[in-house]
Amino acid sequence: MQSLRTPLLAIAFLTLSACGGAPAEPVTPAAPPAAPATAAPAAETPKPAEPAAPGETPAPATEHDVWKDDMTKDQQVAFMKKNVLPEMAPVFKAYDAKRYAEFGCKTCHGPKFQLPKDYLPKLTFKDGKLASPADEPQLAKFMAEQVVPHMAAAMGLKPFDMATHTGFGCGGCHSVQVK
Repeated sequence: MQSLRTPLLAIAFLTLSACGGAPAEPVTPAAPPAAPATAAPAAETPKPAEPAAPGETPAPATEHDVWKDDMTKDQQVAFMKKNVLPEMAPVFKAYDAKRYAEFGCKTCHGPKFQLPKDYLPKLTFKDGKLASPADEPQLAKFMAEQVVPHMAAAMGLKPFDMATHTGFGCGGCHSVQVK
């Protein structure tokens, strides 16, 4: 279990960093040199995939849409704004439009932009099943069936696989205790 904890802690730390603080001032790039008249037109930049609707299997992220631990804070913020918010907002709003009407960074990081593991409820698993909190079974089902696969897709990661104990799962955002 320790081998899974380190990458998940890194993801949580970087996720927190992605939403905190004001973005840096944009830098205007220098104009590219004029292309020769015989040059072929540049390849079209691939457009990001549309977020999957709640209940649909999210499309896998392309390679340039994969969370990398060595991204700068500005890259993390841009990644979260480009990939996570557009993917996750409709998922949460479909589950409870009133509760998640203001879905944004604070939904997972809190008003002080904490690590999600420090802000979100702590989870306890026993014999591979959620033991605590057990007072909201519908929410737990929603998290397992909707949030985990959509968040994994938004991060460009594979969803958690119980057989291999690898991939993005509950521990990517929540503190998890296994009994």
